[in-house]
Order: sequence, then C-alpha cells, then structure tokens
Amino acid sequence: MPRTIYKFIVQKPKKMRYATVGDYYKTKDGWVIVSADLDNPDYIFLVFLHEFIELYLTQRRGISVSQITRFDKWFENEKSKGHFRQTARPGRHSEAPYRREHIFAEKIEKMIIKEIGISQKQQVKTENKVHKEVKKLKNL
Repeated sequence: MPRTIYKFIVQKPKKMRYATVGDYYKTKDGWVIVSADLDNPDYIFLVFLHEFIELYLTQRRGISVSQITRFDKWFENEKSKGHFRQTARPGRHSEAPYRREHIFAEKIEKMIIKEIGISQKQQVKTENKVHKEVKKLKNL
C-alpha cells in the first residue's frame, strides 16, 4: 500500500481557492492542507488540526473532496444572498455531506483550545475577519 503524504501550507487570504480559512486537496504527490494566514501560530495550528481530522474521516467514509468543495461553494454563494444566517460555517449546515466529520473536528479543536489556554472567542473572531477578507478578495 502506498504511503500517504501530507503537506501543510499557510497562505495569504488572496491565494485561497475559495471563501474559506481552511482547505485541503489532493495532488499527484499527496494531500495539501491549507490554512489562511491568521497571523497567530495557535490559530493556524487549530485550522490545520481541524482540516486534517476532517480530511482523514471524510476519506475513510468515502466523502469526496469534490462533494465537499461543491457544497462549500454553494453554501457561501447562498449565504451571500442572505440565507443561512444561523449557520456560520458550511460544515454545520444540516445538508453538508461532511457535517458529522466537521462537528467531530470542532470538538477536538475545542479540547485543544482549552488545553493551550487561548480564547476561543478571539480565535473565532480572527477566523471570521480573515474569512470576510477572503470573500471580499474572491468577490463574493
């Protein structure tokens, strides 16, 4: 069985593929896991951790990256039209193909936040700010 390679990349918001602060995709060399530059190593670590857990679980359960990307883009487009005010993230939407995996990754994130002693409120505020910047740069 071939070995799976994971590469973690921090990139500027303008380089994100679509309106998100965390992303993953497959290349010929393996998986790339991306965090938008959140200007805080703890927050970036949390995005990497979340995306890695979500990626691993979705792959084990047969949920394709194309399904996830298609849903995320649809969600952001609909949200920009004023829908889904109660749902901040696409992974929490009841129709998200990866909802279970996303929520599990959030639970692990919260445990790490508590363990390292940072403010989840500030972390979420920073992610939301960068997410808005990405949306603006992507004209959404």
